[in-house]
Amino acid sequence: MPSYLQARRRMLLDMHIPDWDPAFLRSYEPADLATLYARAGADGALVYCKSHVGLSYWPTPVGGIHPAAASRDLVGETKKALEDKGIGVAAYHSVIFDNWAGERHPDWRTRHMASYPVRGWAGRYITMCANQGDYRLYEKTQITALVERYDFDALWLDMAFWTAICVCATCVAKFHAETGLDLPERVDWQDPRWCSFQCARERWIAEFFVELRDAAREVRPGLAVTHNLAPGLNGWFHGQQADHARLDSFPAGDLYGGRDQETFVLALMRTLAGDELTEFMTSRTTNLNQHCSTKSEHEMLIEAAAAVAYGSAFLFIDAIDPTGRLNARTYDRIGRVFTQTKAFDRFTGGTPLEDVAILYSDTARIDPTEVAGQDGAGGPSSPHQRAVVGISRMLRRLHIPFGVLTDNTLASRVEEFKLIVLPEATRLTIEACDVIRRFVHNGGSVYASGGAGMLQVDGERLDDFLLADVFGCSVVGVEDGECIYYRPVTGSLTEACGVDPYLPATPVRGWTPRVRLSGGKALATLNVPFGYPTPRSQPGHAFASIHSSPPWQECPANPTLVANRYGAGQAVYSTCAIEVEHGEAHQEFLSVIMREVLALRPRVTADAHPDTWVIGADQPDHNRVMISVLQWTEEPTGAWTRAAVTLACAGRTVNQVVDVASGKPLDFTVDDDTVSFDVASPEVFVMCSVEFAM
Repeated sequence: MPSYLQARRRMLLDMHIPDWDPAFLRSYEPADLATLYARAGADGALVYCKSHVGLSYWPTPVGGIHPAAASRDLVGETKKALEDKGIGVAAYHSVIFDNWAGERHPDWRTRHMASYPVRGWAGRYITMCANQGDYRLYEKTQITALVERYDFDALWLDMAFWTAICVCATCVAKFHAETGLDLPERVDWQDPRWCSFQCARERWIAEFFVELRDAAREVRPGLAVTHNLAPGLNGWFHGQQADHARLDSFPAGDLYGGRDQETFVLALMRTLAGDELTEFMTSRTTNLNQHCSTKSEHEMLIEAAAAVAYGSAFLFIDAIDPTGRLNARTYDRIGRVFTQTKAFDRFTGGTPLEDVAILYSDTARIDPTEVAGQDGAGGPSSPHQRAVVGISRMLRRLHIPFGVLTDNTLASRVEEFKLIVLPEATRLTIEACDVIRRFVHNGGSVYASGGAGMLQVDGERLDDFLLADVFGCSVVGVEDGECIYYRPVTGSLTEACGVDPYLPATPVRGWTPRVRLSGGKALATLNVPFGYPTPRSQPGHAFASIHSSPPWQECPANPTLVANRYGAGQAVYSTCAIEVEHGEAHQEFLSVIMREVLALRPRVTADAHPDTWVIGADQPDHNRVMISVLQWTEEPTGAWTRAAVTLACAGRTVNQVVDVASGKPLDFTVDDDTVSFDVASPEVFVMCSVEFAM
């Protein structure tokens, strides 16, 4: 029997169905589901045991049981039907979200901080406090009974995150017992008490998951257990960190943010992974709220192919009709996608050929402009997260393969890369800055933007960068306006701006630094609009154009882009995160920074359309490098996938280059220890094997 942990084409049927109508799930038949999954070519299935409604589909000893499962063990029937089809099975169990328990035990619910708005989970959902002791016992009782009754390949715990800044009596008492402090009354990232409480929230939610995980493993030692990675990509509010994936048997998450997010998340999960496959999940609909808007076959294919390129398992989430009926046509479409991706199974894996690493820091994942209930620039997101996704998008479009480092992996893996990117990381630890300083001094490169460590974890706001010596500039103030401009002072950057003499940028108000040189070299200087920093307003007449804020006053003493030599390495610092912008000029600016100023020479490069994604993985055990080329367009263009790929050979002799799907050899040339070849294919996803002599 294949294990779920080895399955690469996985399925999940959302069954968050209530019980108020006797017709709900009346038509659900596990055997039919298993038949459709097998027809679609799935080799793994995640099976609902308890939903967000709080109703279980098996005879749980505590909690609600859905009426459709009152006289049937739907979990047991589904598991057997799937395994009879040769499909590995894992268990899905929802926590925190539990309408059944919340209606019967109001004291288990989260209680929201009065000064902070309720976010997203009001209305249909009732959510529990992870610290409430009776609620924890309830979940442990369910989970231990579940894994005792069924021998699953894995246990998938969903929704283990905070849905509120909970100020219930349990949280009040727990925080006071641990710190001697009362709970803060508002969000304030410069308040040590708030910062201490946020650290506690992050610690508590991790402890909650670990307690449930360990309870399951007391029954089944060695059981693979994971929880949803996705909340670790959604700001500070949920309390879950990306680095909490180290608590899992394998990283997994359901994501709906499109290709820019998928690019970043696949790279992140790979750096967090152990020996097991990572799992990228997304819905077969355009989003979870649109029950009938099934994605096109093309969109499904590029999402699944991206996971293949990164060596990740891919899971489609379907949503059951409330009556329990299934749509066979959905699975026929998924089947055609899975048939195409299955052809690449034996070619996945290897060591990524990535020379650039983006730091995704749980420490920096806050919005310093947010105070109390007043949203700053991003609400539940953060400037750091937006900059991380922005730099991911730009690097993908520039055909520069990249990896992701986290706070937990920075020190141990930084030397694997040539260039580290610190995107709008306003809050960095002293330890992280020391790692970066040594890395650059020893010959590495860094690109940093924004506040870059000006705020500490305890809320202290610094007067200067922790890395001022590395950046070659120091802080002399902050930007308080809505828009500033970069005036390039080099020919290459001027050309990158195209027809315009300036590059617009968006400050994080009150936090984007204004700097002076302290050893570095200015690559661009500051220009501010008329009336800056006064907001555009009719009463004050402080604007030069009614729609926009055109460039006006030159500030040549204040650089916006600085290059600096530090030890054997070099740094480029940008006052704004130009990587969040979508303009062509911003992308070209970044290209000049990477390739000319920092002299980056990636081991894998390509001349291709910006929406053609190219990455590589070294497989020395097979004497080959796998190159994946994906035409990542939202809709099919009718054009062939084309890329002129160049790969550094590292002293190895090339025998041949092969398109693995067709088995056809490709022409190639070797020059100066690099091999170059052209990819031209009617397929949207192409994988090539560069094979070396023994």
